[in-house]
Amino acid sequence: MSDPAASAPTEQPSGFASDLEAARSFMGLSRGWWTGGTSRQAWLWTLSLAAMILVNVGVNVGVNGWNGWFFNALERKDGASAGMAIAVFPLIVLAAAGVGVMILKTRETLQVYWRQWLTAKLVDMWVARRRFQRLGPSGLEPANPEYRIADDVRWATEPLVDFAIGLLSAVITVITFVGILWTIGGALTIGSKASAITIPAYLVLAAITYGITVSLLMVMVGRNLPRRYARRNESEAKFRFGLMRLRDSADAIAIGGGQAGERRAIGETYATLAGRWLAVIRERVKLTWITNGNGVLVPVVPLLLAAPKYLAGEMTLGAVIQVAAAFVQVQIAFNWILENFMRIAEWLASARRVNELAEAIETLEALPPASIGGPKLIAGAPGRLVAHGLQLRDRDGRPLAEPLSFEAAAGETLHLGHMSSEAASAALRALAEQWSWGEGVVARAPDAVVGAAARRMRWAETSLAEALAGDLGADRQQMEAALTRTGLARLAARLDENAEWDKALTEGERQRLAFARLHLAAPDIVLIDDALHALDEADAAALFADLRAALPAAIIVAAGSSAVLAAAATRPVGPAAATVDETATLPVPRKRRGAPATP
Repeated sequence: MSDPAASAPTEQPSGFASDLEAARSFMGLSRGWWTGGTSRQAWLWTLSLAAMILVNVGVNVGVNGWNGWFFNALERKDGASAGMAIAVFPLIVLAAAGVGVMILKTRETLQVYWRQWLTAKLVDMWVARRRFQRLGPSGLEPANPEYRIADDVRWATEPLVDFAIGLLSAVITVITFVGILWTIGGALTIGSKASAITIPAYLVLAAITYGITVSLLMVMVGRNLPRRYARRNESEAKFRFGLMRLRDSADAIAIGGGQAGERRAIGETYATLAGRWLAVIRERVKLTWITNGNGVLVPVVPLLLAAPKYLAGEMTLGAVIQVAAAFVQVQIAFNWILENFMRIAEWLASARRVNELAEAIETLEALPPASIGGPKLIAGAPGRLVAHGLQLRDRDGRPLAEPLSFEAAAGETLHLGHMSSEAASAALRALAEQWSWGEGVVARAPDAVVGAAARRMRWAETSLAEALAGDLGADRQQMEAALTRTGLARLAARLDENAEWDKALTEGERQRLAFARLHLAAPDIVLIDDALHALDEADAAALFADLRAALPAAIIVAAGSSAVLAAAATRPVGPAAATVDETATLPVPRKRRGAPATP
């Protein structure tokens, strides 16, 4: 996992053009749900939701008409008409409740399916071709890609569906209820007959003017909110990273007595987070002045505007109630931006973070091979493995060991001795094209399959069969045989069991499982990174000897302090340089059969 402090993206400008570009980029990334293989599902739920919104506006119009009917009956003291209105009202309530239920179902189903599609797309982009590993060394990785996939995708899809609902409903509501204001409100005449001024459709003009004024004021006051939310979200991700790091490295930190430093670092991170939260709060306080004031004004303004006509006998009480309700509906529609501005700001921040991850992956793939750091992999002869001038460095550019060169033939077992465990592990990763710092060349056959067993093997929560065989295509009989020959026969009955195998198995059992996987993969090149340390010497020797016998033509390169590995080597790696003609070879294709573990 990358450190967000080291790779946080540069702050985005907060102007309208930047916000529009972020929205456009996100829709370009996510619209495939409506245009690809899932288009039928996407349009089914989208159109169903749109239909429910239309029905909901119709129900609101019915409620508005009922208000006029009921209050006119009260004004006339018409008990029969009022009673009939009361009898009809439960049907309106039932219709409103039913439409609300359907909107909830279609909206949330659409949100779940869209998020599922976009999450799968981002995960595929991130995991494919080891991009999750290559992004960090490339310097392109944005802070906390896992947080962006898990949380920001949710916050970038769910509110957008709500925004679409609100916007469509607002447009239809404005058209419908402006018609009611126009029809019932009529014109307003001010002054005496000689100097009378008539304002046609005065309630329509008042509603539109009021709505636009409040919305523009909201946008002006809250223009900095998207940037504040973006900075807050980055700090939230960094804080979460610090806590995860403390948990994942608990043993090392406790043994080294580093808890005080970790506590101090977490406190500093949260202090920054708190400062950015306070900045968001200050912006929201400004907006709350407007939202709360508007909440008080909206119900009263139409009553004040309709009062002159009511007092003049030009408008009934029912008509006053109708235009007041219609005015409020128009304001709700016009003030859609006002009511959702803070959510829009949060959505823009999350959309930007999703965009940054997708753009980083695309940029990584566009880089020319020469611009990517680390030892280069080139095509070599079948049955040969050559390392030439491997100068391995750490992330800060410091050399880990003296330059390494060797050449191995089929059936040989090499042991990387006289090297630190860090340098030896880096060398094995370089042979697997998984080390991104340093120089040198690794040459192997383009179709060579590489398998690995590491000191600490990791598996996702999955079935034992998946952890063992993955996409190797092994059948159950082959998996059971591999478990038996590596001393794990008792696990054969648990192949279909889902578990966190990192926790369910001991370290020795996990290392045996890694060797069982090597038996199934039958690789041409085997890399063993101190993967026998948890076993006693006799078991380790038997396990390695069985692997060597099962793969007589494989090239095995081992590292670690185990005496078994050193004794089994046909020769240790020496300082003699191997000659590699880089001009006569081509880059190794990235697509390979098998699914070797990462050393």
